[in-house]
Amino acid sequence: MIKQLMLLAVMTSSLAFAETDRDDIISCYTYADMTELKPATSIRDVVVLVDQTVNLDTNLKKSVHKQVQQLLGPGDRIRIVSFSANAQGHYTDIAFEGEFDQPLKEEQRNAMNRIKLGKFDKCMEMQSNKAIDLVHEKLKASFHDSDQSYPKTELVGSILDVSSAIYIKNNTQRRIMILVSDMLENSDISSFYASGSIRAINADDEFAKYSAVVSPTALSQVDVFVIGGGYANGGRAYSSQADLNSLKLFWLKVIEQAGGSLKQFGTPKLLTDIE
Repeated sequence: MIKQLMLLAVMTSSLAFAETDRDDIISCYTYADMTELKPATSIRDVVVLVDQTVNLDTNLKKSVHKQVQQLLGPGDRIRIVSFSANAQGHYTDIAFEGEFDQPLKEEQRNAMNRIKLGKFDKCMEMQSNKAIDLVHEKLKASFHDSDQSYPKTELVGSILDVSSAIYIKNNTQRRIMILVSDMLENSDISSFYASGSIRAINADDEFAKYSAVVSPTALSQVDVFVIGGGYANGGRAYSSQADLNSLKLFWLKVIEQAGGSLKQFGTPKLLTDIE
């Protein structure tokens, strides 16, 4: 029954992109009829932002799933957002949005009706086992697996536009973004490609082209972790360490001006688990 409720939440939820009351994970506080005890805010807001213009190999996809699996815990809100940055316009989809409930405080448990407490505990157990399966299902579906290619990838504008919308009215204790992208700009303003490979860029010169359009609040207080940096042509294109360092420095400047903090820049994988 609880699993059916969780699945029902996914099927009937709104696809609006702005901040909503959407929750693809049925709250155990609601299920046990104790909504008045539910904490007003999540502990952490975890956003997995997936660039649809990048076709990752199986190992990289697995690494994203692994990072999400080990990171999520009680009190976390998780959103999986896919976006395309191309010459024809921007398409964004929230594939999943849900919150893992925080456990009851000891004094709340001691004062709780036994029947309600039993329903809550069973729901929490099911949530920890089944809701994460829903997260993985939606994450898997969000990856780009077709042969379609995008001649233009306006990443800077797209990432910051999506981020600005995602973090409206967000007051969680910590904001985490897992950004799944090759991070390779290829727009009318600038291109980081040359003959199918990453070209050597001067981070300062490239940042100067974008600095005027980087909103100082787009990534306000967000810890950013990149998976897939420099992953060009399905991982077949050669990139020197110097080129990757310049790419990382460019995005460090963009993210910091947007109010965020670049914690790790995977080229392509992260070296350590997200904490």
